[in-house]
Amino acid sequence: MLDVDTGIDDALALLYAAASPALDLCGVTTVVGNVPAGVAARNSAAVLAHAGAHDVPVVTGAARTTSGAGPRTGPTNHGPDGLGGVPVPPGPETTGPETTGPETTGPETTGPETTGLGVADVVEAAGAGGPVTLVGLAPMTNLTALAPLADEVVVLGGELAAGDPPEFNAAHDPVATARLLAGDRSFTLYVIDVFERVSVRPEDVARLRSSSRPAARLAGELLAVRRGRLVGDAGALVLLTHPGLFRVEPRRIGLLGDRLTETPGGRWTDVVVGVDAAAAATAYVDALLGPAVPL
Repeated sequence: MLDVDTGIDDALALLYAAASPALDLCGVTTVVGNVPAGVAARNSAAVLAHAGAHDVPVVTGAARTTSGAGPRTGPTNHGPDGLGGVPVPPGPETTGPETTGPETTGPETTGPETTGLGVADVVEAAGAGGPVTLVGLAPMTNLTALAPLADEVVVLGGELAAGDPPEFNAAHDPVATARLLAGDRSFTLYVIDVFERVSVRPEDVARLRSSSRPAARLAGELLAVRRGRLVGDAGALVLLTHPGLFRVEPRRIGLLGDRLTETPGGRWTDVVVGVDAAAAATAYVDALLGPAVPL
């Protein structure tokens, strides 16, 4: 289960989740962040449709942060459309009015199949089929309600080495971040320090762009416009499929202002602190290219 604000690297994560035989993507929820929640839902639906993931529901969640803020402002690598200007044929149209409050959990739903579910409903429906891992790749507004419903939670956010500005996912809704920290659900934190290390080689981007597989070609086009060819959010999914490529350590994590980072009085949290970056990038590319076809 993915919670996203689909910019470029969220799209890369969706493509990996659809392609990897080790993952069973059972639903996607969207939240305000890189783009408005409704745009994130349309982007997610389009990417999943392109990848042939026709049975994955996409549900629009919070259109505002807990304090009422909208999407990030100013120029970013994601561009105004969230996908860096890479054209992706649209998926099914979004249905229902987009709401504006931070408590929003629906009813706007979009995706290869329209379900009428809210964000909590889609997690509960997935849980009926077995354990659910929730991966949050966006500001944490939805996660305060979703995390208690999941069996395992991975959150992309926070930082070990302080940067300027603070890491976006944690800082865009610090109230929600604080609530997640104060909750009972344990989680693994995939910090920006590791996020910034997993970059695909130019020759592998070229391989993806020339692939016969539509999802691989789209991944290549997105990586070609992505800052530093970073897989970004998708690295948190490679953590699930290839945990041996990462080093995870318990650290005390808390909020210092809007910054989610190490602090002496923080909560003990499993934090991804290291990665075999080249191997993680290769794992991403290999999943998108799929097994070689015998001649």
